[in-house]
Amino acid sequence: MVSQVGSIYSDNDYTIKNHVLYASALFTPVKRVSLNLDVSYSKSEADFNSVRFSGPPAGYTTWNNPSPAWQAGFNPDFSGFSDYSDLDQSRFECSLGCNVQLYKALALAGVVTYRKYTDDEPYLYDADGSLWVFNVGLNYTF
Repeated sequence: MVSQVGSIYSDNDYTIKNHVLYASALFTPVKRVSLNLDVSYSKSEADFNSVRFSGPPAGYTTWNNPSPAWQAGFNPDFSGFSDYSDLDQSRFECSLGCNVQLYKALALAGVVTYRKYTDDEPYLYDADGSLWVFNVGLNYTF
């Protein structure tokens, strides 16, 4: 997917790609116990091409002989812009949950979740990492 971002005086291409895969399953091995599994994966990529300007706005002189107002308000050096704007990251998440019905209105629930984040185009710092989350709860229905 390509879209235009910028102003009337610029022509900037910004490319975005997002891919998401999600699956979920629920299993009841016995009447009082249910198990659930959720898995998701997403891959995102985005980038600017080099910033290009078609020329100064009306009222200003040419690129080769800019007026003082044009020079003061505009710095045309965007040489590193396309590299700094790159995005290439992926996220993986997997959750396994269990729900045990103890009594008619009381249930014990637990979920274990694993998350992994990968940044293939780090800019300021490397944000790669993973996380384990454990949840336990007691549910009372009234």
